Parts: sequence; structure tokens; C-alpha cells
Amino acid sequence: MQESYKFRFQVIKVILLEDELQSKTVTVNSVILSEANKILLYDTIRVKLNRIGIFPSPQDIAQKIKSNHLRRLVAVELKRYIKPQRRFLDPGDY
Repeated sequence: MQESYKFRFQVIKVILLEDELQSKTVTVNSVILSEANKILLYDTIRVKLNRIGIFPSPQDIAQKIKSNHLRRLVAVELKRYIKPQRRFLDPGDY
């Protein structure tokens, strides 16, 4: 049986990159809780987005999370969090 997790995300900062794809780097404050409400992660993770897609930073995720299963879940949940907001993410601090 797999453990379930709770994810809490909040955009902290958006930086516009000067490239041909009009990329943005979004810094997201991430909190991951276990079933017993134990904090597994309280840190920031960078997410790059452009016209092609949404790409959570594998380097950030790998450094902060040991479990491969949880790494995959975090990447998927970050994409789900950013996708509805992508049109409204203007450069600046939030």
C-alpha cells in the first residue's frame, strides 16, 4: 500500500528569461506532508515554463527528496499547480 501525501505550493518569484521561447523561471515554495501530517519537505523548487511546456527542476527535486516515487509525484503535482496559472505569471515577487 502506498502512502498518500499532501502538497502545498505557493509562487514566490517569477523571472523572465531572455531567450527565443520567452521562458520564465518560477520559484515555488513547497510543503509536502505525509499522511500523519509530518513535514517531509519545506523548501523552494524552481520550475521553468515556456510555450512548449512546464519543466520542474530535476536538480532541485533530486537534491531535496530521496524517494524516487515522491520525486515523480512532486514533479507531476508542480505541473498541475502551475498549468492553470501560466498565463497570469508576470515577472516579479509574489
